[in-house]
Amino acid sequence: MARRGAVINTVGEELERYRRDKVKQIRDLVVDSVTKIEYLANRDMIANSGPELNLNFIHVDKKISNGGLKAEVGVMGSNDLAAYVEFGTGLSAADILSNYPQWVRDIAMQFYVNGQGTLEGRPYLYNNFLSVQAEFERELQKIIDK
Repeated sequence: MARRGAVINTVGEELERYRRDKVKQIRDLVVDSVTKIEYLANRDMIANSGPELNLNFIHVDKKISNGGLKAEVGVMGSNDLAAYVEFGTGLSAADILSNYPQWVRDIAMQFYVNGQGTLEGRPYLYNNFLSVQAEFERELQKIIDK
């Protein structure tokens, strides 16, 4: 007959192994998703801006600490031009932002001046973030459901 303590230790070890496996799968998914956003955003920035505006705005900060992962994708520095390239100004901004969720519109409004600008937007970051986010959520649900 097996000792009760041995059975409990085995279950505890299996649960810990299961937890570590799930955390690793989720961490890998986050890293893959953030890397994909970075790649797609840089690709679109180069493709949409042309040689006259070949700017490197994309910054990805991935930090793993205490078993977790913090990843931020955003524009580098405090250069407002990145937002104007992303969203455009004036009518271009209104058109581009019409399909975005409110939280993205709120970010764009931080750069609003007078609504009279004529710079045509060339989305590169938020459109890719939203498409990868949907894929991320599907893949995360698969990991959770396993």
